[in-house]
This record gives sequence, structure tokens and C-alpha cells, in this order.
Amino acid sequence: MQRWMLWAALAAVGVALLGGGALYGLKEYRANKPDKIWVPLPLRADLSMAEQKDLAEKIDVELRKDERLRKVVTDLGLVKKFNVADEDAAVKELESRLFVDVGSADTPNGQVPSINIGVRGISRENPLLREMASRIIKDVWVMIGIDPNTGKRLDGTGMSDAPGDL
Repeated sequence: MQRWMLWAALAAVGVALLGGGALYGLKEYRANKPDKIWVPLPLRADLSMAEQKDLAEKIDVELRKDERLRKVVTDLGLVKKFNVADEDAAVKELESRLFVDVGSADTPNGQVPSINIGVRGISRENPLLREMASRIIKDVWVMIGIDPNTGKRLDGTGMSDAPGDL
């Protein structure tokens, strides 16, 4: 075999290994990027920014109560999913990831103010982040008077327009 063929084959193998390593590195980089998942709670468009922030603070304080966080941890089995020693550590981890922000949401009627309620994590945890955000928003619906299973007001007066009435 001629020498140039040997060198060309070695170069091709080297380029393939470098390309494969680069693709693996890019995949790992994207999987470990910070990410957050939230559920917007639309509000009336005429609420002032101060009222929106006040409501967001009230929801945040209520969501961070220990008994509420413990219920989420036990419902979702977060001790095992967070890979922590006990329920207290899982509660602390959930509390550190939880956020309540004032933002905006797209609706069929255009952009409206909203309170964004969700959790932070990394991209590879997206299914778990979605699961946690969905579970947490159910607590918020109960706090504002909506049955999470039926979408009706808890007082039984029919379909709820409570998020728009906040």
C-alpha cells in the first residue's frame, strides 16, 4: 500500500473522531443549559403594574408554604427524582427552583399581562420541569377559586373567568 493512502485513511479516521466528539460535546452542552418552564396565569389588561406585582407576591408567598411544597414533593415523588436523601432536602430543592414572575401571555385576544408560575432547571430535565409546573399551577387555581379538574369556580357558579378577573 502506498504511504499517501495510509495517511489519507488515518486522516479520515481522525476527522471522523473529531467530528463525533464535537457532536457529542454539542449535545451535552445543550442538555445542560439552564432552562425554565412556566405556566402563564392571564390577568385583566387594565390591572396596573403595582397590582400585578402585589398579586404575584401573594401567590409566591402562598406557594412557598412548607405544607404546600411538601404536598407537591410527595405527589410527584421528587425525593427520588431529585436524587436527594430525604423529603426536607427535596422541599428545599423545589423551593430554590420555584419562581413567580410578572410577564405577558399570548391569548386569542392578543397579549395580556400574566403571572408566570414555574420552575427552573436544566434542559435535560424538561419532562420533570413540565410535570412540576403543571402540578404547581393546580394549587394556584385552587387558591384563586377554580376547580383544577373541571375548570369551574369552586363556589359552583359555572365556568370560571377568574384568571381574567383577578
